[in-house]
Amino acid sequence: MSNPSPAELRQRWRWRWIGSLFEFSHLEYQKGLWIDQKYPNEVGWFNEDMHQYFDDLNLDDHYEFQIKKGIISMDEFEAIKEFHFAFDHYLDSEIMKNPDIRDEEILNDEEWQSVVAKGLACWNRLKNIITDKNELEHMVGLEKNYLTIE
Repeated sequence: MSNPSPAELRQRWRWRWIGSLFEFSHLEYQKGLWIDQKYPNEVGWFNEDMHQYFDDLNLDDHYEFQIKKGIISMDEFEAIKEFHFAFDHYLDSEIMKNPDIRDEEILNDEEWQSVVAKGLACWNRLKNIITDKNELEHMVGLEKNYLTIE
């Protein structure tokens, strides 16, 4: 079994990144995943998924590495940075100081809802910037598969 090429690693990272951005920009999906356990092949909750975003995607330096390595463009960073920093700031909020905080409480928190609204605006900006056809199809597919279209 051979090691993945840099292009494959970049593609895998971006696929997971898009999935995380989708999750944190759609309250409907969060409720379905964290509370209702609506998706039989997926398990998630706020704390775990937050770590997947910040730690698994290696975002401790706020995207400096990913920009430097060409994993994301400056335009993409500009599109999502408002959400990223709002999310990072939220982790220091009063509600997050409670180690026993439940996902329902987070979903009902106005400050969290504001973070998610920023995420949705960033998600929509990102859809207008990404040029890779497969990534765009992935984004649209997430919306079609997990959101109620009215």
